[in-house]
Order: sequence, then structure tokens, then C-alpha cells
Amino acid sequence: MKVKNILKRAFTIVLAGAMSLAVFTACGENEDKKPAENLSAKEMLLDVFETATNSNSFAGIFSGKANAASKSDAKIEFGKGVTDALGTEVKPLSLSSETKLKGSKAGTDIVVTYDDKDLVSLNGVYDNDSKTIYLRVPELSDAYLSASSKDFDKFKDLLINSENFSSLTGNSFSLFSSIKALSKLKIDEYKGIFKDYVKVVSDSLPKTSKEEDLSGKIDAVEYNYKLKTYELTKDDINKIVESVFEKLKSDDKVRDIAVSVLGSAYELSDDNYASKVDEAKKSLVEELSSLNKNIEIGLIFDGNNIVGIKSDKITFVCVDRNDAYALSVDGEGLSCSFTAIKDGKKLDLYSSMDIKATDDNLKDFSATISVDDFEVVDKKKGLSNGDYEFKAVIDGKTVKFAGADKAEENKVNSELKISVNDVEYATITATNEIINASDITIPSGTVYTLDQIEEYQSSMKNFMSELKKALGKDLTSALSKLSEGIMSNAESKSASAPDASSDEDKDSIMLENYYNDDGSFNYDKLKEDLGKEEYKAFMSQINIEDFEVDADDIEF
Repeated sequence: MKVKNILKRAFTIVLAGAMSLAVFTACGENEDKKPAENLSAKEMLLDVFETATNSNSFAGIFSGKANAASKSDAKIEFGKGVTDALGTEVKPLSLSSETKLKGSKAGTDIVVTYDDKDLVSLNGVYDNDSKTIYLRVPELSDAYLSASSKDFDKFKDLLINSENFSSLTGNSFSLFSSIKALSKLKIDEYKGIFKDYVKVVSDSLPKTSKEEDLSGKIDAVEYNYKLKTYELTKDDINKIVESVFEKLKSDDKVRDIAVSVLGSAYELSDDNYASKVDEAKKSLVEELSSLNKNIEIGLIFDGNNIVGIKSDKITFVCVDRNDAYALSVDGEGLSCSFTAIKDGKKLDLYSSMDIKATDDNLKDFSATISVDDFEVVDKKKGLSNGDYEFKAVIDGKTVKFAGADKAEENKVNSELKISVNDVEYATITATNEIINASDITIPSGTVYTLDQIEEYQSSMKNFMSELKKALGKDLTSALSKLSEGIMSNAESKSASAPDASSDEDKDSIMLENYYNDDGSFNYDKLKEDLGKEEYKAFMSQINIEDFEVDADDIEF
């Protein structure tokens, strides 16, 4: 692909994303003071987001001010699809949980039962003061296993220093700190930011080369706009880049957000932010140096406001009216849309996506999500009503999730049905209730750290044996056969696949061939087959004892 096309596509996609966020987040300053029926469709959507990210959230433990708790009970009843697939009846599976956020701590207790018989339970505590997590599965061991931020740092260093893993891990271990920073941000933090940058771009554009009417429909929402076409030279693009990066360099709000969210991942700080922006600009300018043709791009206007972008690669359009809010993106092999239509205090939401396969190994994919009569009942408590349906079609199969949420004073009752090609697979009923958060205590008794993993293993019970008893012989046998079938199918596909590394396979070592019937590993046979020198070289690279297991433990 030519540099021109890469830049053009990147430029249009970035603008489309920026404008969608700009249009969505740029609300009036007094929307919270309006009654629900007086809010616009977009303002009602913002209410939904703020309901989902209210102050009673996980973010509170980072400031030591969390105070929220909920209790959930769910029951899964399996239908004909599961019975036919396994060849045996599957009894109801239930899950109950209680989650508390109090002060600087978070705690959870989960119990899973099958046919009213306990399967497994979990007790977990996170202490933000010591940055330590504690986990206990009583059916596995009476002891707790703990891990601190130092443990995660050791694990990170181990992987980063490993040649095989360094390219995969990258900055992924900074994800937790990024989530922590993001969880503190509110919609208000973004107001005006993206709109400002769209204005910077539009102010840097040359005169239009063409102007025409543009009308259309996003689902049931119609629009009538103006399409203005611009022909950008290399100098025009450089001017836009210079303007955007100059604003980025001096934008304190963007700097604060960037350092908070990306700081640990990209070694970004207040002190080096400006130099990092300069480095990014320099890299982009170098990319642009090979551009030798003009780029034509179209911007869609509603009056003086930019509400979309159009090129031969992608078209983005946004409709923002009091009674409706809609977005649409159409590109090569991709089409998706979202609409929110206001009905008094309620919203009807609809979203669709169609992806055309561009590879023989892929399949066409389409999906729709619809929510009817959605209503925020209690913003502070996060309670809402609504009927919803998710439907996806891939490779000729239609998967459907259909359900409803009904809110009461302090709880929401939910029901969800799952089906494939109209054959029911499961029905899930659940109740989520808000309760008072009691104090969370740090676990006492026996606690093993990750450095004491062998001691923890020695305390483990025969969990698999008890699990098989609870599931029963028929279901255990059915699951075992299903597992064997999946493994056999995977091995068959692997055997029939073209072998691009046959020379390497000649030297590969099939470790599964060296386990004895009792599950122990036969080092003598491995040494005999490899020879003394090769065996010594192999053992210097890997410690097989770390992977040694008992046969009973791996048998399902």
C-alpha cells in the first residue's frame, strides 16, 4: 500500500474518532439540573455512562473512600441445546456472591453450586494500602495465597528478561495502573477536549474545492447536511500536524490525562511530556516526507459544526438532535451504526455491525444490539430498567441473547435466555441487590506468598475427586468425552496443516511420552534417548520438575 493511502486512511479514521467523541462529550454545563424528560437523547446517554461509573465504584479504594456493597444470586438452567450436545441432562448451576468496597479495601465471596451441591467457593481481599491481594479457595486449601505489587514486579522482570516473552509482554504490566487512572476520570474531564482539537484541524484547512448537499438515514434517524471537499497538499498536512502538536505540547489537561493513563506504560512524566510530544511529531513528519501527491478529504457540516468525514476509504456521520442521537461508520468491509431515540424518560437503543471477510480463513460477521424502554431508575445506586437483545450471525449460525432488567427499590431482577438457531441453550435468572458495606479485614491464619508456592501446594486437598462427585458420573463422563473430542479435533487439524518447520520438528522433544503411569516423570528414559550431552543442555534450559503433576490431578 502506498504511503499516501496509509496516511489518508489514518488521517480520516483519527478525525472520525475525534469528532465522534467531540460531538458526544460536548454537552451543556447544566444538564444535571434538568428533569429527565427535558434532557436530550445525548444527555440521557451521558446519564447512562455516569450511572455506570458513579462514585460507588472500585476507583474509591484508591482514595481510601470506597463505601459500596452488593449481593448477587444467579441461577443457570440448561436447555435442549446443552442436553443434546453432551448427551445427558445438566442440572441447574447457581452462583451467589457478595462484593464489598470499604475504605481502601475490596472484598468478595463467591459460592458456586451444582444441583444444590457445593462445587467451589472463593474468598478474595484486596488491600490498597499494602498493594496486596489475598485469595482462598477452601475446597482447594484452607490457606490463603497472597501476591503483592513486588511479586508482580518480579514476574514482570522475569518475562521481560525472557527472550521468548519480551516481545509479547511489552507494556501490558502497566495495564492495572492505567485502569486505576481511567477509573478516576469522569465524562466531565473530556468535555471540550476533542472539540478543541477538531477546531484546530478545521482552522488549518485550506479553502474548499467543492461543496454539495448530503442527505441520508442512520437506521430510523434522517439527516440533511453539507459536504465540503478539501484537497490537501503536503504543506497543508504539515500545517495541520504542526498546529495539533503545538496545542498538545501546551495542553495541561491532555498532559495530565496522558501521564495518568499512559505514564507507567510509556515512561511518560510531567517533565518529559513536551519532549515526548516533539519525538512523536518528528516521527510523523518523517513519515510525511515521502508523500508526493495531494490528499482529497471531505468534511460533513451541520451549519458551522463538523459532524462527519467522508473519503473513499471511510465515511463517518453523527446526528445530534434533541429527540435522537446517532452515529454511523462505513468503510472497506465494515459497516456499523448506533442510534438512541428518546421516548419521554426512556431511550430506545439500536446498534448494528457488518464485517465482510477479506480472507478465505475468515467468515462474514453481522451483529445487532437493541434495547427497548431503557430507563435510569436511580443514578446514584446504578439501577435501571430495559429489555434487550443481542443477535450475531456467523458461518450460518445465529446466536441470540435476549433478556430484561427490572429495578426495585434497592435491587435489579434480571433474566437472560441464550439460544443458537432458535434452540435454547440456557436461561439465566439473577438478582443484584445493594446492601450496606461492612468493614473488610485482612485475612489471618495461614497465608502463603508466591515464594512459598510449594508449601501452598502441599496444603492442597483432593479437589478434583470432590468435584467429580458433585457433578456425578454421567456429566463427568460427558465432559471428559467432550474434552477428548476437542483435543482430537485440534490434533487432527494440526496434523493436516502444512508443516512449515519440519526440520525443527525433527529435533523437538515430546515430553508427554516420558510420563509414567503413576504420573511421575521418567528422567532416565529421557536421558537415554537424548544422550548425556544433549540431556545436560536440555535440562539447563528448563526445569521439568516445575511441571510435574500427579496423574489423578489431570484426569477429569
